[in-house]
Amino acid sequence: MRELRLNEPRFIDLLRRLVSHTPRLQNCPDVGLIPEEKLAADIVLEALAPHIESGFIEAGVLAAPGHEKRPSLVLKVAGTGQGEIGFVGAHFDVVPADREAEGWVRDPFELHVGDDGTLFARGVTDCLGHVAVLTDLLLQLAERGARPERSLTVVMISNEEEAPVREIGLDYVVDNGHVDHLKDGTVFWLDSADFGPTVGTGGIAMWELEARGVTGHSGMSHNCVNALELGMATSLALRRWFEERYPPHPDEKRWKFVIPSTLKATVVSGQNIKITTIPGAVTLRGDIRLTPFYDLEEAISGAEAFVAELDAKLEADESPRGFPRSRAADGRRGSVKLTRKGRSMEGIACHLDSPGLAALEESIVSVRGKDGTFSMTGSLPLIRDLQRRGFDVQITGFGQSRYYHAPNEQGELSEFAQGFRILCELLDRA
Repeated sequence: MRELRLNEPRFIDLLRRLVSHTPRLQNCPDVGLIPEEKLAADIVLEALAPHIESGFIEAGVLAAPGHEKRPSLVLKVAGTGQGEIGFVGAHFDVVPADREAEGWVRDPFELHVGDDGTLFARGVTDCLGHVAVLTDLLLQLAERGARPERSLTVVMISNEEEAPVREIGLDYVVDNGHVDHLKDGTVFWLDSADFGPTVGTGGIAMWELEARGVTGHSGMSHNCVNALELGMATSLALRRWFEERYPPHPDEKRWKFVIPSTLKATVVSGQNIKITTIPGAVTLRGDIRLTPFYDLEEAISGAEAFVAELDAKLEADESPRGFPRSRAADGRRGSVKLTRKGRSMEGIACHLDSPGLAALEESIVSVRGKDGTFSMTGSLPLIRDLQRRGFDVQITGFGQSRYYHAPNEQGELSEFAQGFRILCELLDRA
């Protein structure tokens, strides 16, 4: 296994074909982008077809009823001995890209390979590069008839980037028992960055804050309530509440979290377009990123309650000190309301005494010469649930974190080659 090397021309060809479908793999239902992951899954299945037909690879195409264009793949290679190992989490969907609005220097939906081996396109790091690496790994095992000692299961999933519908993607695969056998080994989640290992992630809960005011002429502001100011003040008060309630946790140092928990606004929208008109309605959206040592449901419920209490104070004319005007001259008042948005995901603290983690650390050091263990408050779907169900989940990834969900997404061919070698090391060690 350790003698195998990434077939770079084939990897680039696979990645190019996958990236060509990214306009229809974008996942953002709020703006009408529903991905068709079958487009990417079919590329993988076509590449593996001779070895599926020969029986070397067992392939399961798993799509929930009514979502046939959104399958996940479960690909198995029987081992020569006992035990199981899983490479899970590489996904077919991508976040949206807008070349003009985001300032991409190249077409985000076409793979560009630089002379220095830098790969540019949406999905290169998150997560089609991982899909291409895993496909080449399966192909090389099949072409050489090289079975690992432990049986290998590769799970490539749909619906990772935004998952408001539970029955699609890995949820469907797990709920129907298709990976239960991996409880006998380690699940290596391949959708992180900077190699790591990543031993912890944050939970995420998204929220929406509606601020309602009284619109009118900005020169007669006594007749108005400025919804923009009210929403901003509420957002800042909410953040102060959160930072007092969820300060840096002592265990964050042990798990090497890069940053503590955060609450912040990320989107503001309103219909007012005239500078001399005071806005009467503004919506702010944002998220909570919570380290796994705190309770996510408690945090988002507490945020809802905090804003509800604040609104009650506005009703009673007891606005906090420093708050903007909340009542117009004629008695009409402003209001604020916070609701959770979408589906929350818990973070995970991986088992630090896991043999799988030890194998991952040894493999990374063997290939890269260093251990870059860290934790982040980025979020990954379902892995905390997998841990609760008895799976040993460990996390790594071969992209660069600064390019995840970012304009000009890119990755290094040399790093994907290193990632391939790490996977081969794991097949021998784990």
